[in-house]
Amino acid sequence: MKHLTFILITLTLLTFGGCKKVPKKGNGTTAFKVTYNVDGTALMTDTFAYTSEAGYNYKITRMEYFLSGFKFKHENGDVYKSSKVIYVNAFKPETNSFSFTDIPSGKYNEITFYFGIDSAHNISRSLDANIDMANMSWPDQMGGGYHFMKFEGVYKNNDKEEGFAMHIGNNKNLIAIQLKHSFEVGIDNTTHISLSMNLNEWFKNPEVYDFVTDGSYSMNKPPAMMKLKNNGADIFSIKK
Repeated sequence: MKHLTFILITLTLLTFGGCKKVPKKGNGTTAFKVTYNVDGTALMTDTFAYTSEAGYNYKITRMEYFLSGFKFKHENGDVYKSSKVIYVNAFKPETNSFSFTDIPSGKYNEITFYFGIDSAHNISRSLDANIDMANMSWPDQMGGGYHFMKFEGVYKNNDKEEGFAMHIGNNKNLIAIQLKHSFEVGIDNTTHISLSMNLNEWFKNPEVYDFVTDGSYSMNKPPAMMKLKNNGADIFSIKK
């Protein structure tokens, strides 16, 4: 009898043990799409539709930049890192969508990345040799590497039209972006995330940028680039 009882208990344990769920492991894709606004107004090119915090009416003719150093924080504390360097031109739709195809499945609660190119990759002529990369190069005599951003347009100063060029470069001006966002990556599935950039944030929060007193051309002007860097930390939000 004792022998029979032992066999029944063993079979029961094996049966229920066999039904225990084993977490599936695998990778999924996270796809980003970037959209733009100026304090809620859609981005338009070559139109005096916007007003900066300092009170200047302005239009936008160019917005090109790099993103790098993406990290995705899993809710269990693990961090997935990517070494991708992404070039974006606001007026070229094909560059405003990019993805990461090998993110471990699971639930995530934070995304961080750099606006600009991290120091490991910000090396002159290290990116693909094409016209876009050549146009984004940062002069070697100013430290080399690449422009992190070229944001250009025209503003009105007492009804006189004058150009502006907000250029940022050099490793010390790399901008850290942190976005709290809960999302799940499924195995062999694609999770879509919509990033939105408010371009007027470059001119405010925490500091008001004034084209006349701070300079309408920021390249090689450390105080101007530092002010843009400080304002750039919250230019992005995630649309839900």
